This record gives sequence, C-alpha cells and structure tokens, in this order.
Amino acid sequence: MINIPVLRWGEPYESLETDEVIHHRTGEVLASVGQANPGLLARDMRKAARAREALREIPIKDLIEMMKKAGDLYLNATLPLGDGEQTPDDFARQQSASTGLPEHMCKFNMEKNHFVLNHMDQIFDALTRGLDLEILQRGFGVEERGVPVSYQAQSPVLGMVLPSNSPGVHTLWMPVIPMQIGLVLKPGPQEPWTPYRMFAAFT
Repeated sequence: MINIPVLRWGEPYESLETDEVIHHRTGEVLASVGQANPGLLARDMRKAARAREALREIPIKDLIEMMKKAGDLYLNATLPLGDGEQTPDDFARQQSASTGLPEHMCKFNMEKNHFVLNHMDQIFDALTRGLDLEILQRGFGVEERGVPVSYQAQSPVLGMVLPSNSPGVHTLWMPVIPMQIGLVLKPGPQEPWTPYRMFAAFT
C-alpha cells in the first residue's frame, strides 16, 4: 500500500487524519492519503499571498515552457508518489482500479493532459485573445488596437475540489499556473493519482 502525504507548499506533511483509496471491485486498499483539516488549511491560507509572489518571480513565458517539460515527464517518466514511485503504466492501472475507468481510457486521459500542457502557449493565446503576455504579467497595458486594459488578480490562490469520476477534467486547472495564481487542490477521494503525478512532474 502507498502512503500519500498532504502537500503543503511543495513539501510532504504527515497528517494524523487519513483516507483510504480502495479498489472499486475488490475493496483492496490501494493507498492511504493524508487529509488536511480545516485548521491546517486556515493556517496555510494566512500565507496564501506567498504562492502568487513565488509564481510572479517566474515570467509567464518561462512557466509555459516549464509546463511543456512537466507534460513530457507526466506522460513518460517514473515519478515519486508518496513513499514509493509510479511508472506511467502504474498510473493507468491504479487510476483504473480506484475509479473503474478502463485502463485504455486512463491512458487516453494522460495523453489529453499531456496535450494541454504541451500546447499551453496556444491555449493561453486563445484564452486571452492574443493578449501580449507582458501586459498580463504587469497587470496593465495597451492592447494592439490602442485600448488600455488592466488585469488584477482577485485572489492569490484558486481552490478546487476535484472529482473522482472524471479524471479528464484536470485540464481545466492547468492554465491557472501560468496565470501566476497558486493552487489549493482537494483530490477526489478515489482519484488522487492525477494531481499528485502532476505535482511530481512539476517538481
């Protein structure tokens, strides 16, 4: 059985509260996942501005390039997972076992996530309608058509409660990183695999 800790500011934290990820058919325990209680979350949220400050130190263009490298690692590499490690085949097998999704669909979702990470520059271009990334990074500027614009973050972090039944939706939170906004993710009870593998790829 794999022990997967809470991740706080990129560092593993051993919580006394854990939840089990079980095989959808046999009931076998596949992993023990640490839980962040409300008190722990409240303490970390007091320092939430650190997340945005750290990301703002890295230019958006560099973050996009880092995402491409992370995408390749996510799809192909053997990566750390809790107190063990995980190959791409392990990932598909574990995700299938806990969610009931066929392994070939798990691999398809890996390819979809990889595609999004590797084409983040084009996705960003579409999301911002071709906005100069320097304007987004600075927070204000003048568009090509001569219109002054301002983009100000309303929060230093974005919190998301992730599902267990649809691993493919992880593509929705990926653009948040090059927008230089921190992430607070609560993995689905039966699908911790994708966010943890993504974290390991970025690390």
